[in-house]
Amino acid sequence: MLAETGGEPLAYLRSEHAPNTFPALPVREDEEVFVWFARFTDEGHIDDHLDRLRRAERWRDEALPALSERWARPPQRLRLAPTDRSALR
Repeated sequence: MLAETGGEPLAYLRSEHAPNTFPALPVREDEEVFVWFARFTDEGHIDDHLDRLRRAERWRDEALPALSERWARPPQRLRLAPTDRSALR
């Protein structure tokens, strides 16, 4: 659905439930996390994507209700921008 509404999926990450073998890095072992990254050409493209997603019947009727059942708290959306030397430009 991300691609259908104008996003370019780059990656998705989810929690790995394994012992923390690097104690210098604090890990919240009881947290369940899912993160995805997508590329957009500019801020307007992101806004257009979000508008198209809100209007997508499959998102509204199938995906969003299924995801909402699994959320422990509301999702957090962050807009990141690549640095000048990033290969993602």
